[in-house]
Formats: sequence, C-alpha cells, structure tokens
Amino acid sequence: MVLLGLSLIIWFSFPPNTAEAHRPSFPDGLNKSPNSAFQLDDIDISQAIYQVLGENEQVWLKFHPNSSSSKTANIQLGIPVLEETESFRPMVAVVSQNLSRIDLPFDLPDGFGAIVYEVNNETSIKRFHEPYTNTNSWILIEEEFEIIGNEIHYVVIFSKTNQSGKFWFATGTKEVFDFRSSQLNENILKVKSFHKPSITSSDEISSQDKELSLQSRLQGTSYLKSIHVYLITVLILSFLMIILVKNKFGK
Repeated sequence: MVLLGLSLIIWFSFPPNTAEAHRPSFPDGLNKSPNSAFQLDDIDISQAIYQVLGENEQVWLKFHPNSSSSKTANIQLGIPVLEETESFRPMVAVVSQNLSRIDLPFDLPDGFGAIVYEVNNETSIKRFHEPYTNTNSWILIEEEFEIIGNEIHYVVIFSKTNQSGKFWFATGTKEVFDFRSSQLNENILKVKSFHKPSITSSDEISSQDKELSLQSRLQGTSYLKSIHVYLITVLILSFLMIILVKNKFGK
C-alpha cells in the first residue's frame, strides 16, 4: 500500500501532460559554418531544431556518434504550412570523413565527404499536424543515415537555388521527459510563433506580442490551478498513507 501511495503521489505531482517529450531548440542563427555549428544532443534523443535559412547561406549542425548508442541517425526535415513556404525546398547534407566527396554549393572541411537528401517527388511530401502545439507542417524528407565511425558528423541544411525560409530539422526517437513547466510554456509559444507568417509591419508585431503575452498569462494561470489541485491530491494521499501506516504498526 505504501508503494502504491508513493506511485500515486509521483503520478499526480508530475502528470504525463506536463512532460516535454520532444525537445525543441532555437539556435541563435550564427551557425553558418563548420566552426560555428550548433551542437545537437545525443542523436538517440528526440529533438527538433527550429531555424530560418537565409539566402546564399547554410545552417550547420553537428553531432558526435560516440555520445550515442545508436548507429542510425534519423533525418527529418519539415517546413511550416504557410503561403511563403509553399515552394521552399531546402535540402539536407550529412557530412563526415567516411563519405565520398561530392560537388556542393558550399565548401566542405578538408577530408570530409557528404550524402545529400532532397525532395525527389512532390507527392511524397506529407502534411503533419502536431497536436501538442497545434501547428501544421509539410514534411519534406524522412530518411535514415547509417553511421560509420565515431568522428564528428555535420548536418547541413541548404538550398541549391539559394531560397530562404523557415524550416525545422528533427532527429532521435528516445523521449526524454522534462518537468520544467515554465520552460515548456515558453517553448510552446516559440513553436507556435515559428509557424506563423513572417511579420514586417510594426503594428502586426505589436499585435503578436500582445497575443503571446496573453497566451502566456492564460497558460500560467492554468498551470497554477493545476498545481493547486495536485498539491491537494498529494496532501490527501499523504494523510491516508499516515493513517494506513499507523493502523498497521499501531496494533
């Protein structure tokens, strides 16, 4: 009974819907070369990178296979469902020392080669709704890369036609739960904002800021209400456990 009570306390204190399974990251945009590549987590961990690809630029990410138990890296590239991204077709290059050197519209580090993934057929593009953030995306690429060797690997998002636009890159399947609800709410707002059209008008920017502020306050209020309910539940369960323990050992 004591173990059951403890399990219930943990369950109610940290319910599944407050856990962040898909880890989002928002690089600062300076990762435009191998020297400034953004460090990915263990590639086993489910993670998504949200960024904007600029004209005549590349976005560089990196990972070290020796930090992972997997020998396969999931390669998934998506773009928000927006009018501005309808014709945006970024590509992904995986760069390592164990691949053959190929022609690319950017320079590779010495001794490195690459393999490129791109949209081969428009009919293969999938529309995806993410219910947790209530956002919609087009998934352009879904592939698996077999890792050979433990040297550093790079993932490069680029456009051979020098297009620019928003994209997200995802890899990993292992869900790592995060109970920091304040950061969770912030990340949800960031992802929602990322999936909105680009803004040029100052009035529109002000309007969006107000909307995000309101959403943040509402989610904060909802979170406090939930915490209040959970605390009451924990107190009740703790009281019942004390009674059970007294009845068991008091005889």
